[in-house]
Amino acid sequence: MNCTLEKIRLELKVNWKISRNESLYKENFILKCGEYASEVAPNIRYGESCERIEKEFSEFQANPKYVSPEWCNSFKNAVNNLLLKMRTQGQIYQELSLNPVKKIITSFSIPIMDVTQLKDYLKRNEQFGIYKLKVAGLEHIALLKELSSLTDKKIRVDGNEGFKSLDEYLQFEKQTEGMNIEFIEQPFASSMIETYQKLKPISRYEIIADESVETDFCEKLFATKFHGVNIKLMKAGGIENGRQLLLKAKQQGLKTMIGCMIESSLGISEAFYLAELCDYFDLDGSLLISNDPYQNLLSLDGEYLCLN
Repeated sequence: MNCTLEKIRLELKVNWKISRNESLYKENFILKCGEYASEVAPNIRYGESCERIEKEFSEFQANPKYVSPEWCNSFKNAVNNLLLKMRTQGQIYQELSLNPVKKIITSFSIPIMDVTQLKDYLKRNEQFGIYKLKVAGLEHIALLKELSSLTDKKIRVDGNEGFKSLDEYLQFEKQTEGMNIEFIEQPFASSMIETYQKLKPISRYEIIADESVETDFCEKLFATKFHGVNIKLMKAGGIENGRQLLLKAKQQGLKTMIGCMIESSLGISEAFYLAELCDYFDLDGSLLISNDPYQNLLSLDGEYLCLN
């Protein structure tokens, strides 16, 4: 099987700042085998790097039918998706017993920025019906208040593990009372299990797991900590396992969301296979970059993100 790995540099439209880092660009990879392709979006939060992806690709070339459990989840995502596409000759919906969804309403992300920049950012992205604001704890209350004053659209708050204590988070809730907040995503570090268990019964908002979910999770334990889960193919290791995780969550009564990293439209388009299983969508990764090499795969129709 003749496969290639091409590094691509995705230029972000603005400085992409979240609680733990910031960047003006993202380096991803496109893995191709014959007519099929999939994307690798390595993430440093999970110990992934370009060098590691290139090393694992060499191992894959030596044995292209073997997927090592030691590989990065993002690389396993691309390999597993390629093998699925080749095995089914692209008939993935039939293989997974899912119905196609051609359009979804995605949230549109707002990175941590100076409050004075927010109005212009919203004006340039006013077509979206839901905004997701990155915060790093109480220090960004002013940014959230400004966003709430500028729009009456739904707001999702993404903590990216930035809150340090339950007391800090509860102060945040008091200061955001009356805002049109739909839910809070991963306020604490994934290791703070007891803090999540204390928060869930008393939180004003739904708490959605993100960094706490990778290739698997204990659904009964998660039900004591979260109201829902954000599944990303780059963490789940591919479409098939992503489907299994969404089904596990639904069986436990958890809300389901399909999310993404900073990716081209190639990676985002693969998440559409699982759209039928999701309550929420956060698939704006390709909308945040200025040089999407696969922009023909997706388009915007008003506030809808459409699969072409």
